[in-house]
Amino acid sequence: MSFLKYFISKETMKPLFLLSLIVVVLSCHGQNATFQLSANDFQKKIASTSNPIIIDVRTPGEVAGGALENAQNIDYKDATFEQHIQQLQRESTYFVYCLSGGRSSAAADYMRKNGFQNVYELKGGILAWQNNNLPLASATAVSKEDVISAEAYKKLIHSDKIVLVDFYAPWCGPCKKMEPLLAEMSTQFKGKATIVRIDIDQNKSLAKQLRIDEIPFFKLYVNGEEKGNYIGELDKATFERILNTKN
Repeated sequence: MSFLKYFISKETMKPLFLLSLIVVVLSCHGQNATFQLSANDFQKKIASTSNPIIIDVRTPGEVAGGALENAQNIDYKDATFEQHIQQLQRESTYFVYCLSGGRSSAAADYMRKNGFQNVYELKGGILAWQNNNLPLASATAVSKEDVISAEAYKKLIHSDKIVLVDFYAPWCGPCKKMEPLLAEMSTQFKGKATIVRIDIDQNKSLAKQLRIDEIPFFKLYVNGEEKGNYIGELDKATFERILNTKN
């Protein structure tokens, strides 16, 4: 009988361990998901929280163009970022955001690993916030017109060639990483396709109008008609497939 008990425990131990591991992973995944809030839920959570601390991890230049009310600026790219975070009270509730969600996700992850239990992220960043027509505090910088107007954009995409529009930002890591590949594709498909890069920091109204809430973001047009949207870092094979789209 004792041997049978031993045999059963040995045989069942592995599947029980795996089941427990799956439950833990799913639990953690669900927990992370609850800390990433949509723009509307982010606003509601701030309103319902006592003494919320809002952190804008964009650059001071970006913040000058408009930020959430009562947000404090701690630039994620600045060398003093970790020093500033370590000075904060870990018991407080924090609401972190950037332009599209990449930097705020990394900042929130750093905070959680360093003992901050209540850190909420704005999914899609301030781009999603603006696309939902939520209010911003008055900009401290002089508002500038877009480099590319809506009318100029319409003319740009109406072409007898394939047009691939790349919405990017100079500080975006994946955007920078793809620059050489985009240059290669531009040469490879010369005469057949046109690749246009649009800096969303210089074209905020256009980005909002087109509902660009993540970067890199690519829009494909054939004969002026939109054929597809592509988000994130793309490889050479994907670009070749996209740019070989039939008219």
